Formats: sequence, structure tokens, C-alpha cells
Amino acid sequence: EQVDDHSKVYERDAPIAALKAFTLVKYTKKLELTEELLDDEDVGLMSFIGDHIGRGLAATHNNLLLTEAGAAGTAFKTFADDVSIAGGELEDIAYHDTLSWYLDDSGSIAWVMRPSTYGAVTKIDGDARVYVPTPQGNNRPGRELLGYPVQYSNYASAIGVGAKSVYFGNWWYMGKREEPALRIIRDPYSVDGLVIDKYSFRADYGVLQAGAIGY
Repeated sequence: EQVDDHSKVYERDAPIAALKAFTLVKYTKKLELTEELLDDEDVGLMSFIGDHIGRGLAATHNNLLLTEAGAAGTAFKTFADDVSIAGGELEDIAYHDTLSWYLDDSGSIAWVMRPSTYGAVTKIDGDARVYVPTPQGNNRPGRELLGYPVQYSNYASAIGVGAKSVYFGNWWYMGKREEPALRIIRDPYSVDGLVIDKYSFRADYGVLQAGAIGY
């Protein structure tokens, strides 16, 4: 409360903010199609190509995301064994003091690992399975560990010496810049008899808060 001499004043406060540079990198692909193939195709070739390009685009983004998380995120835990994960080690990540500030109800918190890594974790047992319900093999629909969903990515390393095999955190703090989303150029002129489809986009990822994401 204020005192009679009005000596109590509002303390100045402000959030901590800093600039984060995003340097766009261009990624490209091209497909060379003969005029005859395009004229004669009747099996949904262009739909197949569109799906192929979309999957390639998604894979590139996935690789960029985990590369940045591994480079700029926080090392929350080094597993004691080089080839396996022990019961209790994932808790050291999920309950890390620094990370705990960012575990909110935003729905953007998740584990990321290879399917084989998740499989290895679900097989950890003592008197009963540690991370999945008992009886053994009675896994629930949907993948989760310690109450948080698990996403698969083979861009996470397999369990091994010095490997970053398990990622966890609040992915809301992963920034992305992309310009444009996808550029498509069809070139029927440069090479006789060929139609060349060129695809490109520029993107960059950046961890906005190192303590919010790690491995």
C-alpha cells in the first residue's frame, strides 16, 4: 500500500526480448518429363508428382527443424548407456528445472524420436512395464510418454554414442521463416522434347528460447 509520503512507486518492468536473425536458404528440385509422357499419361502422373514434391517439402522442413533443435536447443540429459535408455532417464528431461517454465497448456509440447527409439522405450521393464500400461503389450492407441504425445521422425538419431536421439520441449518456441511457401516453374522451352518442372522455396528455422526445447 502507499504510505503517507507517497514514496512507494511502480517498479519498472519489461519482458526480456532480443533479435533473432533468420537467414533464408534456397532449396530446389527439378523434374524432367518428356512431352510424350505428358501427352499419353492416363494414370494420374501429375497427382503422383504433386504428392512426391509435397512429401519432399515436408521432409526438408522436418530435417531443418530437428537440425536447429539439436544445434541451438538445450542438452537436458546424457543417457548413461550408449546403446539404450534406462527407466527414469526420460523423467530427467521432462522434469528438467529450466524446461519446466515452458511446459504449459498450449498443446505444442511433444517428444520427437525415431519409431525404433519409441519401441525401445516401451520395452523398458522392471516388475512391470515402465512407460506403457500393464499387462505387457497393452499399449494405448496414440503414442505418448509421461503424458505428452510422441511424434516420429527418422531425422532424430538412433540411440548411440553422442547421438541426439530424443527431443522434447515446447515447439511453440521454434521459429520458422519461409518465403515463398513453394515456387513452381514449368519450362517447356530450354530442352527440345522435355518439359522441366522446377520447384524451389527458401526457409530457415531458429530456436527462440533455448531452454524451451532440447534433447
